[in-house]
Amino acid sequence: MISSNSSGTVLVNRIQERKNVMDMPTFDELKDLAQRDPERFEIVRAALISECIRQSAARNQQRLRGLQFVIDARRRIAGSPMKALLDLQTLMYDSLLALQQALVDQQPRAVAATARVLPFRRSASFSDD
Repeated sequence: MISSNSSGTVLVNRIQERKNVMDMPTFDELKDLAQRDPERFEIVRAALISECIRQSAARNQQRLRGLQFVIDARRRIAGSPMKALLDLQTLMYDSLLALQQALVDQQPRAVAATARVLPFRRSASFSDD
């Protein structure tokens, strides 16, 4: 745990030097920093996100950077943290629905069984007599 008088420099240094996920700041450390020094928290948040993207597979990095750009833009224009939360929740929900639809579209569709009904003529031996 970092001391409460730290300005977040320790967290930024730990992020830049970390070798594994165990070095990641705890939730309480991040919460404390966000309350004490919101500007420094944003620096730490950005560093954590950049590090996460950097450690992802190369084939995913451009898409992740694009997604983070959209998230950051929506947060900036939201006007309040609650509005940003709701906007990002909608973004995730829409993405989930699109994924669900893509999965449904890939499933083989049952072919509707169609048949032609043939009329049968009654033969003389089966008359209604």
